[in-house]
Amino acid sequence: MRLTKEQLNTLQNDPDCVRNICIVAHVDHGKTSLSDSLLATNGIISHKMAGKIRYLDSREDEQLRGITMESSAVSLYFRVIHRNEGDSDSDITVNEHLINLIDSPGHVDFSSEVSTASRLCDGAVVLVDVVEGVCSQTISVLRQVWSDKLKAILVLNKVDRLITELKLSPQEAYTHLSKVIEQVNSVIGSFFAGERMQQDFLWREKIANSSGELFAEKDDKDIYFAPETNNVIFASAMDGWGFSISQIAGFFGRKLGMKREKLQKVIWGDFCLDPKSKKITTQKNKHEKRLKPIFVSLVLDNIWSVYEHCLETRDQAKLEKIVKALEVKVGPRDFKAKDSRALLRTILSQWLPVSSAVLLTVIQKVPSPVEAQNKRMPSLLSTTPHSELIDAALSNDIISCNREGLVCAYVSKMLSIPIAELGRNQVVQLSEEEQQIRGRQAREKALKMAERARLLEIAANGKEMSNSPLSMSDVELTEIAGDDVSLQWGNGEESTEDIIVDLPKEELLGFARVYSGTLKVGETLSVLGPKFSPKYPSLHVSEVHISDLYLIMGRDFVAIDEAPAGNIVAIGGLMGKVLKSGTVVTPNITGTNLAGFRSSALPIVRVAVEPVNPVQMHYLEKGLEMLNQADPCVRTYLQDTGEHILATAGELHLERCLKDLKERFAGIEIQVSEPAIPYRETIKNTNHMNPPKNGTLGRGSRVLRLSHFEITLTVKPLPVQVAQFLISNINSISKIINQRTDFFTDEEVNDMIDVQINQSTVLSTESFKGHLANLLQELGNKSIQSNASSDFVDRIVCFGPKGRGPNIFMDNTNGSLKSMFKTSQGSYFEFQESLFNGFQLATSEGPLAAEPVQGILVSLDEIRYLNTTSKEELDLTGRLLTSTRDCIHEGFLDWSPRIMLAMYSCEIQASVEVLGKVYAVVQQRRGRIVSEEMKEGTSFFTIKAQVPLVEAFGFSEDIRKKTSGAASPQLVFSGFEIVDIDPFWVPTTEDELEELGEFSSRENIARKYMNDIRRKKGLFVDEKVVQKAEKQRNMKKD
Repeated sequence: MRLTKEQLNTLQNDPDCVRNICIVAHVDHGKTSLSDSLLATNGIISHKMAGKIRYLDSREDEQLRGITMESSAVSLYFRVIHRNEGDSDSDITVNEHLINLIDSPGHVDFSSEVSTASRLCDGAVVLVDVVEGVCSQTISVLRQVWSDKLKAILVLNKVDRLITELKLSPQEAYTHLSKVIEQVNSVIGSFFAGERMQQDFLWREKIANSSGELFAEKDDKDIYFAPETNNVIFASAMDGWGFSISQIAGFFGRKLGMKREKLQKVIWGDFCLDPKSKKITTQKNKHEKRLKPIFVSLVLDNIWSVYEHCLETRDQAKLEKIVKALEVKVGPRDFKAKDSRALLRTILSQWLPVSSAVLLTVIQKVPSPVEAQNKRMPSLLSTTPHSELIDAALSNDIISCNREGLVCAYVSKMLSIPIAELGRNQVVQLSEEEQQIRGRQAREKALKMAERARLLEIAANGKEMSNSPLSMSDVELTEIAGDDVSLQWGNGEESTEDIIVDLPKEELLGFARVYSGTLKVGETLSVLGPKFSPKYPSLHVSEVHISDLYLIMGRDFVAIDEAPAGNIVAIGGLMGKVLKSGTVVTPNITGTNLAGFRSSALPIVRVAVEPVNPVQMHYLEKGLEMLNQADPCVRTYLQDTGEHILATAGELHLERCLKDLKERFAGIEIQVSEPAIPYRETIKNTNHMNPPKNGTLGRGSRVLRLSHFEITLTVKPLPVQVAQFLISNINSISKIINQRTDFFTDEEVNDMIDVQINQSTVLSTESFKGHLANLLQELGNKSIQSNASSDFVDRIVCFGPKGRGPNIFMDNTNGSLKSMFKTSQGSYFEFQESLFNGFQLATSEGPLAAEPVQGILVSLDEIRYLNTTSKEELDLTGRLLTSTRDCIHEGFLDWSPRIMLAMYSCEIQASVEVLGKVYAVVQQRRGRIVSEEMKEGTSFFTIKAQVPLVEAFGFSEDIRKKTSGAASPQLVFSGFEIVDIDPFWVPTTEDELEELGEFSSRENIARKYMNDIRRKKGLFVDEKVVQKAEKQRNMKKD
């Protein structure tokens, strides 16, 4: 049923009646189909179309591809009737609820949408396909649910596939379902163990600081999924049925004359029901081995029977008996229908409606906003930077969900909506008298416009006939046409002005959750940006006027006047004030920064965009600005070369962004460059290296002579474990250097792309030093330098590039440079800043292809002052900077250099029939298979592979084509991997020359990648155009 505004206001003002949930899952596990069934309960779509129409997939490309790309929200009304003891009507209690539901994407390219959805909710419905089981994105969404402390409900979807595809018996299906639940619980258990280890580490750190706190052990009894606790639903969203153990216990409790509470405890597990004695026994009893588990005998046998008699035998007599036993109503027309699946759906959706199962479980298990904020918000507020400075009254209002208190709302993302679809343009029901008045006014206006058009036509003809008595002046024409008509008389020449682009007008709305207070249309509030810190309350704050408030109903937006705490709404008036996310608070208070978090998805695929018609550049710039605000994972920026760069999370995400840019935001034709792929450069210590260029100083050492001093620098490879530690703690290094919070600018994110950035906690300076020192001690200092001492960490001067990368610059002299960790006063080298900047330049652009360097150690070994009378100190700073960079590059090339490729971790589920085709495509893309496992009880294999990002464009489409859609890969960025080939290697020995020839018949892949990068950047490529100019050509051959 559709609610009136009065009913909505009543429900919104009672937080105990509100539930905020999101649906999360791996791609194609049935989220949108389940959402359709829930929408059908409110009459938004037909019950027969549920699962087919995909109502919340409102984009055209979402419908074509069959996947969700953007989070969609809808508010549902659900009424629960409780019958108390007694038979009179007065013993019936009716509870009304408003459920704010968010359907989120499952594709890895749109994982940022899952992050934005989960931050607004108190609970999550996690779907798992029972045939595919736990997949890569299932683990990701479970981790998101765990980190946001949401109350989760597990839905085991597509149970029908166990019957129709795998042909399992009810007993085998019961075993299979048990194993799927165990898989999910093992993932949850790993999160709990990891959090416990982290808390133990923090506790030990506090003990070391003599805080004397006792370690509080957490209980894990309530974190797992167990059907008997009513937090697991078995369902087939496509066939419209689903149930929880509680519902089944209620149905069969009446049949067997047992209490629901007692039956609920024994339906799932090793319990059997003796049909003769009606007694419940355990399977441990040897005499009861022939009995089936209660879940099989009461539930699965009946479901299997319906499928068998509907889809296979179509036995109407048997079906009539089943219908009578299940107490459902099926008409003769349904029995005679040719569509067997429709009959099946009619029977099971009446007996076990999936919508009732999900919504009842949500109301019972997911806490109300008041209860949820009381549990979640204290820990969330305490982890925000400088939380001690937040206004105490605001903190209390947020924790208590006080709708009368100070306003605080978190905007998770900006929605771009055509103005025509907003609630302000909805048709209003008019009375009969009002309709008559409106009709009379419309007829009068139409007559006036017709008269104006006639006079304009006469006037236009009059321009050509100057002697005509009907000719009029431009002033008269304007008066006739009215204020809304602009007249321009052309002279037959083309206009040199910009081409006008007619775009559908769009408005940006904030997708927000109100945590405290009441948002009202017309009030003025403050918006805190993602970089806001209570320590500097005047920075990153802007004033905003709330122009509109909307309740999101899927594709429709219902205008409302106010939104109290605990509700999810769309806020108008934030356009140009909020970039991606923000926090709306009452003015003139020290607010909290709820937007200060980063999504797990990083933009790694970059392209340069430009308009086909250069005159339309400003349309492109405006379009990119709109796209940057509307998409939480997009980054747009202008390079020094003047190119507009669009960075996205993956190939599919890039396609969607380009489509939106062309059709919605810019409205022009654009040209797109080839994707710019991130690379890294590093060095290795191998057995087959050229002799060092300076045998006296040793490998990697160079002497820099300038003016009156001589500097010795040495470059060495850094152990891989140390480089990985630095990468995973880039945010800690940032905080140590700048003494700031762990927020990154767009430039920093674009410069440092690595998945580990968001998966580590911020360490204190002492913890970071301790971890690094322990790691070096475990590896042995000999791997870094021969004369290492215990104060290695204290001699670190800086990291690079950008001051926070996986490369180290250290001082091996007696304190010539200022240490990063050691605070001591002394006389330092007067040009140390030039050395620092030279190191940063050298590591930001390596010598191979001007890509960032990873995993090198640069040490300053000696500074010698020369007795010279040179007067070249005027330009010494700049010369020393460039000379330092060149010295480090020369030392870099003294080792065995390597190119590092950005890699995708790929997971593919495929059947035996297409397994070979999947292997062939992976090998064609220069990938490698990591593992292959067969899912127990199925014919599906799970293949894990590593594929280079540079080779991955079109990979998903290629897999789908070769396997006829039977396999679809999930690509997740997993870091950088070394191509273990020297790009400068050429055959030198007699054996190599004999096998490969002078020019090497085997392609050097590392050299190919290096040359391709250099060509794109316009750098010199050492390549012979004609290799054998002296050889006589045979004109008969090409």
